[in-house]
Amino acid sequence: MNRYCFVIEINEDQVEDYVYMHKNPWPELLHGLKEAGAKELLIYNYKNFSILFWEAENLNEVYRLWGANEACARWNARLAKTYKVTPSIDGTEDVATCEKIFDLNQQLAGKLEQF
Repeated sequence: MNRYCFVIEINEDQVEDYVYMHKNPWPELLHGLKEAGAKELLIYNYKNFSILFWEAENLNEVYRLWGANEACARWNARLAKTYKVTPSIDGTEDVATCEKIFDLNQQLAGKLEQF
């Protein structure tokens, strides 16, 4: 299983709405994410930044499958105004993830892996 992280900048005047929507997600959205292959998704909010931690075999494949889901399209349309720069969250391009530069257990074992 691979782990991914990325950061999304939220418009300062939209943070409250963005947080509310993520604390109260639609059930069909949750099921769609699981069906698309998400094993885990954690989202943290820091000021006007959203920090996402994913576990999946292939995040780009999750987004491709999830992007074809009608609930995903409605969710993206609902939240479109919240993003400073709209991320590609519909599977049309690769997800720009953070570079992992430290992993305590991997480095104790002698090798830092990408995931």
